[in-house]
Amino acid sequence: MVSISISSVSKRFGSLKALDDVSLDIDEPMVMGILGPNGAGKTTLLKLITGIMRPSSGKILINGRSVANDPKNVLKDVGSLIEQPEFYPYLTGYESLRFVCRIRGMDSSDCEDEIRRVAEMTSIKGYLHRRTGNYSRGMKQRLGIAAAMACDPEILVLDEPTTSLDPKGMKEIRDIISKISREERHIVILSTHLLNEARDVCDRVTIINGGKLAYDSRAVRRSDIITVRVSKVPENMVINSPFVQEYRTEGGRLIIRKSTGTENHSVVKYLVESGWNVDEVTSYDDLEDKYIGIVGKGGE
Repeated sequence: MVSISISSVSKRFGSLKALDDVSLDIDEPMVMGILGPNGAGKTTLLKLITGIMRPSSGKILINGRSVANDPKNVLKDVGSLIEQPEFYPYLTGYESLRFVCRIRGMDSSDCEDEIRRVAEMTSIKGYLHRRTGNYSRGMKQRLGIAAAMACDPEILVLDEPTTSLDPKGMKEIRDIISKISREERHIVILSTHLLNEARDVCDRVTIINGGKLAYDSRAVRRSDIITVRVSKVPENMVINSPFVQEYRTEGGRLIIRKSTGTENHSVVKYLVESGWNVDEVTSYDDLEDKYIGIVGKGGE
């Protein structure tokens, strides 16, 4: 089974501690979000996972094997896009992908099928025979993800892949990431400083701030949590309903995490029948509260 284990990892640059005792385990296919402000340590962590840098202390295991001890073989399981992708501008997308496949040891006879696979996954099939010097920024990002996927690594590491893209380009890249996770059943590690990106794409989210891992939890879609403003509270405040997974009270509000697939009206109907006076129902952004609490309002 595909896995990543990060144990007590720190990274120093002189007197600066870029990462401070970070531990993290991923043991199943998912999109894992590394969320944090610029300079928090996200890219440093990804460079350690991909062997670009070595930790000052601690260890990183991929599928049970040490990145530091055997990087050449261990990193065959990892594809990455760190920072902005660069390609030889005089090569076509096809030639660029073929170059990547050959460099990774794929037989020449197998390259054609592999290029077709990753091109279809990233929706660049119609652009393969154009020179990359004529690609838009969004197209280069797609090609970069395709190159990272070449030779079918079990782990894909993407460092802020939607940076500098317009809203359409951002959505296209996010859709590709979701598709990779869903259809390929790989671990995708996605660093981002965008709350909505982490919320909409990731299955699990960590927050890094000041080099420390400050938060780690399964991501909750915004629509899964609602705020219910009430003006009457029954004597028996216990909520026992198949529609409600978790809840808490905050003054005159209920913060409710709905069960999967539950519509708001089902929760409201249950509350009213149980003696609550429901005045208003709105979406609640738990991840935003966590992020602001950790990073501060100026963090994003």
